[in-house]
Amino acid sequence: MYFGVKNLNVCYGKKQVLKDISLEIEQGKTTAIIGVNGSGKSTLLKSLGRLIKYKGEVIYKDERLTNWNNLDIAKILTLLPQALQVPSDITVYELVSLGRFPHQKLTQQSLSETDRKFIKQVMQETEVWDLRDQHVERLSGGQRQRVFITMILVQDSEIILLDEPTTYLDLLHQLDILKLLKRFAVKRKKTVVYVIHDLNHAARFADNMVIVKEGEIFASGPVEELFTEEVIHESFGLQVRLGRDLFCQSLMITGVKNED
Repeated sequence: MYFGVKNLNVCYGKKQVLKDISLEIEQGKTTAIIGVNGSGKSTLLKSLGRLIKYKGEVIYKDERLTNWNNLDIAKILTLLPQALQVPSDITVYELVSLGRFPHQKLTQQSLSETDRKFIKQVMQETEVWDLRDQHVERLSGGQRQRVFITMILVQDSEIILLDEPTTYLDLLHQLDILKLLKRFAVKRKKTVVYVIHDLNHAARFADNMVIVKEGEIFASGPVEELFTEEVIHESFGLQVRLGRDLFCQSLMITGVKNED
């Protein structure tokens, strides 16, 4: 197994949120974790990122991730949570530069020339270089999210985990962020995993889907196999009709039946 979990169980107090989950994430692909509210999808992502306590195993290259030290794990994976608190006076460049921490030597007091070149390159690719001297708190929501994502891309981990990266963004900026992640996944051969609510966005930008239902994996696999009217009905309780996007030809929901 490249990356995933085996026999994963998570409890919040007496409530079991994830129930004996085993899952493999495909290397170099974009995977969308979907499910109704409260299904356990964000808990699954946080478990993959080791942000919460769990029972079971998180696996990387057929080894328990706990076998690796924290510095090496930071080079393997990074997780961007829904809400990230930053100092009010930090600039875009300073924030993005924090992503290079796992690659710095213990005796290193400042960024190396290699670090600075890489940071500039990534910031130019994500189109935030012109914002580098601005304070993060003064940015728009879309700009701020792009900067946060740039920071984790600068970390240059193999695996990138994101918890609802398009929350609170308008449609234009949702598409902007998802296209950015897809482009980096392909260009730099990253494994990207994110929780997302919009099913049409998941179908358009992800290679694979993981559907979580009542704390268990309902289904996982390629989008073209899972994004069907039957699967959506069984996992979300919705009667839908599917078609193709007129511009990119991806599968999309074109109608939802009103049960009332």
